[in-house]
Amino acid sequence: MNWFRLIADELSLTLRDSSTRLLLLGSVALYAFFYPYPYSPEVQTHVPVAVVDLDHSSLSRQLIRMAGAGDRVRVARRTATLAEAKALCRAGEVQGILLVPEGFQGKVLKGTKAEVGVWSEALSFFTYRQVATGLLTASKTLSAGIEIKRLRAAGLGGEAAFAAMDPLPLQIVQLFNPAGGYGTYVVPLVFALILQQTLLMGVGMVAGARSEAGDSAWFSAGPGLFGAVSMVSAKLAAYLLLYSIHALAYFGVLHRFYDFVERGAVFEMALMMALFLAAVILFALTLSVLFPHRETSLFVLIGTSMPAIFLSGISWPVEALPAWLRAASLVIPSTAGIDGFLRVSTMGAGLGDVAGDVTILLGLTLVYFITATWVFYKKGRE
Repeated sequence: MNWFRLIADELSLTLRDSSTRLLLLGSVALYAFFYPYPYSPEVQTHVPVAVVDLDHSSLSRQLIRMAGAGDRVRVARRTATLAEAKALCRAGEVQGILLVPEGFQGKVLKGTKAEVGVWSEALSFFTYRQVATGLLTASKTLSAGIEIKRLRAAGLGGEAAFAAMDPLPLQIVQLFNPAGGYGTYVVPLVFALILQQTLLMGVGMVAGARSEAGDSAWFSAGPGLFGAVSMVSAKLAAYLLLYSIHALAYFGVLHRFYDFVERGAVFEMALMMALFLAAVILFALTLSVLFPHRETSLFVLIGTSMPAIFLSGISWPVEALPAWLRAASLVIPSTAGIDGFLRVSTMGAGLGDVAGDVTILLGLTLVYFITATWVFYKKGRE
């Protein structure tokens, strides 16, 4: 059978079936628009906090005004006691507390150490960061202003007072994610994972449907090993063509629409994505013989999404994983694929910089091509 006809038949079979069409086209399109939208603000702003002012002084009021002047937190409630503020926090009405103790201004005027209390809900790392950073920044800014006034009163000029206050200023530059936003960090990684998981389940669903129908011709284009090679390579080309369009939409169109960071060269990004998709497709074809029914792949593979997220380094640094788990995770294409592609696209790395990931993907592509050919050959003989 003509090889190009095999590609056309596979695409026709995939798009003709309503279930696979919904999974391979509908779900990919649905995720494309609805997953990134909640993260479009990038960072959490104006987190509600409660203020307990036990000093009732002009300096305590100035600190409270400074705390609410930024965009990290907003003063939502004022309470008379710390117990009331904690009750509001437990009820979910506020997510942080600023306590100004009695005698705060008096200690500052005497030149002795004065303290304020900050409580922050730690159930969410992002909320904790915003509350802690917002309130501590206000406290440090007030403290710096007081110290500069003292230095100037002692005879130092404006610039000298600033230099004495902060002799070694720290300038923080957030590389590759200027806004420090969660969306810029997580959405491109999840896009790549969506491509992998929908491919695995979609190919498994097609294979299950053909097994249900007793269509052994889906596994072989002719007798012998050559027929299996022809069929595997044709299916690889078919799904690579289909998912190249998805990848272009995700990383070419939506990246720009949501203004995500993109520094990589187009050719290198395309090559990394092609290697990643090829490894995933051949992995899916290898697993396809395990699914006797169309629904089986959904039940089996839908539970692998969370382990794949964890092993890819999205939710936890891969450097902190046990060595054996890091090694085992390399059999999943997303482990090297996400790391390599994001380094190229977001950090502007060249292929030489991600040679390790490229080598792993090439190895997986070769290994899974062999295993897919072997299982198709065995299935065709049956």
